[in-house]
Amino acid sequence: VDIASHFSQSQHNGETVFIDGESHRVNLQFRYGYSSRVELGIDIPYISHEGGGLDGAIEGWHQFWGLPDGDRPQFQRNQLAYHYANSDGVDQSLNRSSDGVGDVSLHAAYQLSDDGDRRWALRSSLALATGNAKAMLGSDSTDLALSLNVSDSSWFEDYRVQLHGHIGALWMSSAELLPALRKDSVIYGSSTLSWQASEALSVILQLDAHTAFYRSDLTELGSDSLQLIMGTALRFNKNWVVDVAISEDIAVDTAPDVVFHIGLKATAW
Repeated sequence: VDIASHFSQSQHNGETVFIDGESHRVNLQFRYGYSSRVELGIDIPYISHEGGGLDGAIEGWHQFWGLPDGDRPQFQRNQLAYHYANSDGVDQSLNRSSDGVGDVSLHAAYQLSDDGDRRWALRSSLALATGNAKAMLGSDSTDLALSLNVSDSSWFEDYRVQLHGHIGALWMSSAELLPALRKDSVIYGSSTLSWQASEALSVILQLDAHTAFYRSDLTELGSDSLQLIMGTALRFNKNWVVDVAISEDIAVDTAPDVVFHIGLKATAW
């Protein structure tokens, strides 16, 4: 489950964007080890957009940590208002709550090598246009992603720290959301440090990044994104793990102000 709070506004060269609201994403994820090297899977997301109720808490969080709050306090709390327009006549808005199944994605992975301390894998996904684009529950495009992934436990072995990273590319077909502006492909990646504090608890620090999805002079659409995720993984036994995390937009206005994440994993059936 991800709960994201959004607020951003800007205008430049005939473009205007205003984003104020809250998004929820509940994702059912299944992975199957077809063999020792091949993994198959599917993600089924359920998405909602609404005014929410986190604005007061977010303002307090930003104030406590000395983080920028933008113009958020000047506007009505807990409203839903997503709007983009430009001088070419493009106008896209969402002002009413919406919810439904998002874009279902199919996944496959192949392990390239595993020497005990370092593991390499190729991962791919195919996102299907199952979400309602007009309600901003999907993109109305078919998206193909391919990434190279590595996990390494040898560099900081004495400190029980593991390094994870990946870099990949995403190719997209035509879409209903701002099709005249959207790029055909983006590059994405992440770098993660995971410290095993005890047998049951791991502390995780992660950076996520991707290039811009749109051709725009606005930061919200046309700039590369960078997010910082801080979290923990709590293992109850060999089969059950709970993940709790929070993310912040390091590159301000290129991602949600803050995202709260909680996940429950059954690691073996």
